Amino acid sequence: MENQIAASELIERFALRTRVLVLGGVAVISHGMSRNTYDADVWIEPGENAESWANLVLTIIGGFPQVVPVRLALWTPIAPSDLSEVVENDGMVRLMGLDRPLDLFRRPNELEMDEFNEVWDRGRILEDGTRLPDLIDLLVTKQRTGRQKDMTDILFLELKAESEYLAELPGASEARAKEMLDRFLTPNIAKAALAHPSFEIRKLGYGYLQELAGDGDPYAADYLREEPVPYG
Repeated sequence: MENQIAASELIERFALRTRVLVLGGVAVISHGMSRNTYDADVWIEPGENAESWANLVLTIIGGFPQVVPVRLALWTPIAPSDLSEVVENDGMVRLMGLDRPLDLFRRPNELEMDEFNEVWDRGRILEDGTRLPDLIDLLVTKQRTGRQKDMTDILFLELKAESEYLAELPGASEARAKEMLDRFLTPNIAKAALAHPSFEIRKLGYGYLQELAGDGDPYAADYLREEPVPYG
């Protein structure tokens, strides 16, 4: 087809004009999970307002008449004059007419637009100029969807994040350890904090184990029975 374009190429064109974070299945695959994905998802920098964001999208897809923005909930094409209003309401738009559907988010699931800079700074740059969110930020976007594929992704991301935390936490600075515990917590991570040189981090880890056990976590309860109070 004339002017046929792949979603990956269009993403690169966006990355030349603005900051782009990769989300969804492509991001999970980039973190090392082996699975297929039907579509591609990216978080385009929110910009000043929905109108400027929509204008950027229209400018980039303007040379490809077969690329059509649609409203995901209704699967109906969006007129260019209506794109900013749709994005303001829905937070995203789907592009059809590529080799795979491409979802452009201005406001992704479970994240606020004003968090873009923080997520960008924590991310890792990819070869195409986009950035890959870290495991925790990506994990946040997978919450509360109710989809089985997202539950599988969540398990992969949680296990990988826990493994990285367990390797880093015992030797992390006190400030870094506190930051880590504030962002992501499992019973294994709380237990690992008990081996930290800082009394404050050991105390914090023990307190988190108590909270988890109080919420009914059996692993945390077992750890509390095994571990002495880490004071002194």
